[in-house]
Amino acid sequence: MQSLYNLYKMMLVVLALLGVATAAAAAAGDVVSYSYPAFNATTTRDDSLVAATNASILTTARLLFDPDFPHGFNVSEGFLLLSGDIDVWRDGVGSAGAPAREASFNTTFTVVAAASPVAFVVLLDRYPPLLDQSGLRGSNVSSAADGDDGNATNSLVAVEVGTVKSYGRESPDVGLNVTVTPNRTTAPSGSTVWIQYDAVEHRLSVHVAAAGEPRPSNALLDVPLYLAGGRTTQTALVGFFGGTIGDIIVGVRGWELTVERLRGDDGGGGKKRTSWVVILLAVVGSVAGVAAMVSVLVCRFVRKRRHTEPKH
Repeated sequence: MQSLYNLYKMMLVVLALLGVATAAAAAAGDVVSYSYPAFNATTTRDDSLVAATNASILTTARLLFDPDFPHGFNVSEGFLLLSGDIDVWRDGVGSAGAPAREASFNTTFTVVAAASPVAFVVLLDRYPPLLDQSGLRGSNVSSAADGDDGNATNSLVAVEVGTVKSYGRESPDVGLNVTVTPNRTTAPSGSTVWIQYDAVEHRLSVHVAAAGEPRPSNALLDVPLYLAGGRTTQTALVGFFGGTIGDIIVGVRGWELTVERLRGDDGGGGKKRTSWVVILLAVVGSVAGVAAMVSVLVCRFVRKRRHTEPKH
């Protein structure tokens, strides 16, 4: 019984340390996370999103849901973006002349049934020029991407990975665009998309499953990708592009974005590694989830110990 009591004390200590470590991780800023269950009047009222078309930039997307706001903005092609820049890379030379500090990220969202094509985009640190004759799609008449980095199709969606064409002659091929075109007949409940950029391996992977299903083990698309340097600025605007802004508002649900935070000075000129606590919490979902895992491990240990102890 004493050994059992000691095990439970150990579990409490572990959970206490997890709580402290979690608070420390949040304070230290291992990752930056964003979450939007939907795009509506509630989730945009904090002015954390902006909308931009070829003709104008709306400094707060909450106006899109104002009944007195002109309806024409919603039916214009354009971007729905985070209002703040995202850190992509930092100065410093690593292997093969690439920047030494670059942020990995992962994002997931669900494209609802019968949705029009939408694209997850990483732009430059500034909006595309206004009133460009070729529009935001670019002179090659693409949806801001033409699959020049890779494309793949399954029964649910077609995925194209390419560059952003919205900056015209100034910067014809920059950033990142992952265009998702749903198959409206085979995805009646919608499709969930997972996009992950590994800045260490310089690879982008895209996983797709029917809405409500777990992430599949095999990627629909996995391609080499170098974002840092000439393709992107050090900070970037991130969000979605649609044939109309209304397509994004209506078609995208459950947007989650997690970006590795870059240290200003990591002491060694290398990338900052996310702690195991943060990774564990990201996978399990909460401290309560970790507590459940620890409880299961302790119970298994206790059962095993009881079986191996000599009986009197």
